[in-house]
This record gives sequence, structure tokens and C-alpha cells, in this order.
Amino acid sequence: MDIDPKHANEVQALTENVEEVMLIVDKTVEMVKKRGVKLSNLKERAEALKEGCTHFQKTSIRMKRSYDEENSCCNQKTCILVVGVLVIILIIVLLATGVIPAGSSSSTPPPPNAHRPQTMNMHTLT
Repeated sequence: MDIDPKHANEVQALTENVEEVMLIVDKTVEMVKKRGVKLSNLKERAEALKEGCTHFQKTSIRMKRSYDEENSCCNQKTCILVVGVLVIILIIVLLATGVIPAGSSSSTPPPPNAHRPQTMNMHTLT
């Protein structure tokens, strides 16, 4: 079997083209494998970030509730304190103005004529 030199050159050129295509395919396969590994790593990192985000969200909600509870307690205490101070000031003002009599130990009011001066009658002078 003699091969025609013209066909031999064509076969040689085709063989070189096939080998070149094989090298390109091998490089492409390697790149796809590397990309697959990178995508796998990226997916793992994304899942880890998602878990971290979920944990952060739960923790922040717990902290917000705790903070709100602490502040509501402080707000209630502050309100009670302010109302108490206002009541004390009101009592002092009422005592000072005489609306509430100060120092009377008996709870019965004095008789109505106790502070009126007696009038003199002309008949009693004679």
C-alpha cells in the first residue's frame, strides 16, 4: 500500500489539526473542572454566608426584644418617679396655700362661731 505523497501531506495536516483540537479540548476540560471547583467553593461560601446571616438575624431580633424590655422597664420607672415627685410638689403647694390645713391634729372642724368676736348688746350694759 503506497500512499500518495499528496494524500500523505493531507493526512499529516489533518493529524496535526486533530492533535491541536485535542490539546484545546484538554485545556477546556481542565478549565471547566477548575471552574466547577470554584463554583463548588463559591456555593459553599454562599451557604455559610446564608447561615451566618440567619444567625445574625435571630440574634439581632433577640437583642432588640431584650433592649425593648429593658427600656420599657426604665420608662415605667421614670414615669412612676415623675408622677411621685409631682404629687409631692402638689401636696407641698396645697399645704403652703392653706387649701390643706397644716398641723391640725383633730379631724373635726372648729365650731362655726369660734372665731367671731362677740358683739355687745346694749341691754347687757345696764
